[in-house]
Amino acid sequence: MKAKYLLGLALVLAPLAGMPQVNDPQLQEAYRQMRAMGPVLNPQVINGTGALYAEIHKSTDKGNLNVAKDLHYGPDDKQVMDVYTPQGGGVSRPAVVFIHGGGLTGGDKDNALSDLMNANIAQYFGRHGMVGINATYRLVPNIEYPQGAQDMQAIVKWIRDNAVEYGINPRQIFFLCSSAGCTHTSALLYNTQVMYEGDPDIAGAIMLSGAYQADNRDYFGSNAEVREARSTYALAENYSGPRVPVFLMSAEHDPSGIEQGTARLYAQLCEKYNDCPRFAQARDHNHISINQHINSADDRYTSMMLEFIHKVIAEAEME
Repeated sequence: MKAKYLLGLALVLAPLAGMPQVNDPQLQEAYRQMRAMGPVLNPQVINGTGALYAEIHKSTDKGNLNVAKDLHYGPDDKQVMDVYTPQGGGVSRPAVVFIHGGGLTGGDKDNALSDLMNANIAQYFGRHGMVGINATYRLVPNIEYPQGAQDMQAIVKWIRDNAVEYGINPRQIFFLCSSAGCTHTSALLYNTQVMYEGDPDIAGAIMLSGAYQADNRDYFGSNAEVREARSTYALAENYSGPRVPVFLMSAEHDPSGIEQGTARLYAQLCEKYNDCPRFAQARDHNHISINQHINSADDRYTSMMLEFIHKVIAEAEME
């Protein structure tokens, strides 16, 4: 069985070998520096990659978008979001919500290194005719399981309640998460305790270098068996509700544990549904740049994200 799914991953990755190369000198230099940093995650990688993309995003296209900042979806100071809407009303658009990483204990919609980052994701999808949303959420030690996932559901509720005002199609809400943001997003997908009437209420999820284990004792609890039952793997195994399409992505220079965790979830979903989710490995990128590169001249993987969204919408409309 393991060999079958490893072969499946190899077949998914094989076409990427023929992908067009990025010729932008600034991006090529960024890739060179990230390759030298290696497949690790530490302050040097976080700050070094952030500095590279803070410079890159100074010249990227920000689009002609309406921006509403610091909108509250809950009473806590961290329960806020920014909404980027294309010009022109009277259109019901898909929404793409970015959920940042930070190990459950850090991170914010406003990147500490540059206000150009995290905003880059909402800007990208706004430029492509969607409503881009950049959200933050409550952090450990101020919350415990499953309050992070409940924040995700509160975001969905806010979008549904305000869909008309911001021109959003409430049946076309997509989450795009990174690292620990995928911990909460996956609980939204597979944990019926945090769903409205047992339905995840989103159309799809794009999950970048996700953290799917339940290691944080302050959030998941001190009991090892309880933590394991709260992991994405256990939740997905036991879930029997409506299936939400997912696009799993890892980075070439991700730490091996992240790569293995993504492969494990991919294999598990293949077996569960007898139908594998979409998967790609982002060549040249690391755990940080996999989301920070969005809206740059490197559209190899953002084009895949757009295609995934459009395909999910088209298939839903055919049902």
